[in-house]
Amino acid sequence: MIDVRRADLHTHTFYSDGHLSPLELVEKARASGLAAIAVTDHDTVSGIPEAQEAGRKLGVEVIAGIELSVTVGTKPIHLLGYFFDPEHEGLRTHCRAFRESRLSRAGQIVERLSKLGVELAFEAVVDKSVGGVIGRPHIAQAMVEAGFADSLQDAFQWYLGDGKPAYVPKPLFDAKAALAMLRDAGGISVLAHPGQWTADATIMTLVRMGLDGLETIHPAHDAVLTSYYRQLARDMGLAETGGSDFHREGPDDQVGTVTVPYLWIEAARSRARVACVAV
Repeated sequence: MIDVRRADLHTHTFYSDGHLSPLELVEKARASGLAAIAVTDHDTVSGIPEAQEAGRKLGVEVIAGIELSVTVGTKPIHLLGYFFDPEHEGLRTHCRAFRESRLSRAGQIVERLSKLGVELAFEAVVDKSVGGVIGRPHIAQAMVEAGFADSLQDAFQWYLGDGKPAYVPKPLFDAKAALAMLRDAGGISVLAHPGQWTADATIMTLVRMGLDGLETIHPAHDAVLTSYYRQLARDMGLAETGGSDFHREGPDDQVGTVTVPYLWIEAARSRARVACVAV
């Protein structure tokens, strides 16, 4: 019998830069007919327990995930982690340190905005993160609500985008250390949306470091890129994942349409089990 179940392995909640609570996200997944989702908030695991509890009640499998901001040399990339222990001390220590550094960064951005005549209350900006990891989208949202920008895109275009007047670089985290951390926590590592900004040479470097998989299905990948990365994953013996990269409801919302076969979860989970045995 053919397994027709589908999954979305790239979603965000308001614990990072998404707009929905973990419960609302799981409800949305169920309404979309998904058998499973992975909650992959940026550099935090805070939303996983709530999402998994909601999943148990609603009949949706919720996989522990995370999206880490890392660098290969000076090249910024995003790594997705799956199947790890959310209570792993090394992982939680990193998340705490990252949250503190992002809070400091947000303070610096607010100071720069103030010098540019954009006066925001720092407490109001922090409130946007709902206790999670604060990022530029939260600051942009505060700017829109205070009347300093017409939209999030407007805030980034004129103030917050890379190289713009209020831009402050992210704290750096070496990819090799991130890969080791995910492995130590019992998980696997997957390069997020390689078609957006990652050269094949960088992928090869990550594979030599121990990368487990490629996100081959993503809204930023057209049919040509999807086919290319699927073949690359097969050639390199890497696991495949994919999903909608959901942040908020609206025109770009593709939950339920950008999905992967449930069988991909089983293949990736098997890889995580083998890695645990090897450790």
